[in-house]
Amino acid sequence: MPTEVTGNWSSCPRAGGYMSTTPFRLICVPLDGSPFAEQALPAAAEIARRAGAMLQLALVHHPVPALATALEVPEIEAQLDQENRVREQTYLSSIVERVRMTANVPVTGALLDGAVADALQAHVEEAQADLVVITTHGRGPMSRFWLGSVADHLMRRLHVPVLIIRPNGSTPPPIELKTILVALDGSAFAERALEVAVALGKVFGAAFGLVMVIEPPLPIADPSGLAVLPAMAETEKQLRSGASRYLDGIAGRLRQEGHVVRTYAVEGPRAAEAIIAQADVTDADLIVLASHGAGGFERLVLGSVADKVIRASSHPTLIVRPTAA
Repeated sequence: MPTEVTGNWSSCPRAGGYMSTTPFRLICVPLDGSPFAEQALPAAAEIARRAGAMLQLALVHHPVPALATALEVPEIEAQLDQENRVREQTYLSSIVERVRMTANVPVTGALLDGAVADALQAHVEEAQADLVVITTHGRGPMSRFWLGSVADHLMRRLHVPVLIIRPNGSTPPPIELKTILVALDGSAFAERALEVAVALGKVFGAAFGLVMVIEPPLPIADPSGLAVLPAMAETEKQLRSGASRYLDGIAGRLRQEGHVVRTYAVEGPRAAEAIIAQADVTDADLIVLASHGAGGFERLVLGSVADKVIRASSHPTLIVRPTAA
């Protein structure tokens, strides 16, 4: 069972329960004791404030290495481990209080036990969190066990949206979502990411960009292997037309709901690069994609594409892993 570290909710209007009117009721932020990992807090707190959600900070206990046991003094090992736990609880309490004072949102902390990635996954699932906000890596005295693999693990295993923050400053400003770019591939699976994007966009009053990457078809050679058949140009035309019709249909439904939407059917041999380039051109504040998808068009929003976008883009990226296609 996690050790709970509770903040004072007396000044928070939604204290004591999940009173949010949005799908985001509980937002979890994994920490590792480093300032780098803490840079996920402004974005998480701003989303929680706007959505009327509860914020929970999770820290996994770092047990003392078994050096004392080798010296046949387990009492010392237990004492050192307890001292380390007290330091972690003190750290977590201080961050909870700081967030409560600066963001005025209901916030608690949980000190967990176990392997870092597994403990965080189990806690997020047990707590029924609606969103996880995390940095890609951390540096600090308590972060020897905090690697990019933790974010990778959560992104791949959780059926909860994971917002990846890549800080490029020591004190990042709160997130401001004016434009959200959603990568689609023509599949219902990938469109599940759109549902989460729209829910988050409503909280911020964001506009939406829908991007679909059209990979050029492979050259088709005649039996002699020397000439490319003219059908290749027709195939490219059909792909562009199909992508545009598909995006226009999705955009039309969103516009009927009152959203501002733009569509982008772009061509490129590498989907991740094309998505990032479109985000740069449109000055998107957030990229949203499903962890994988497959449809009647080319398979563009794949797990590998999400990986490449996260690693290569400076934009915050929201990864949605639907439970079923």
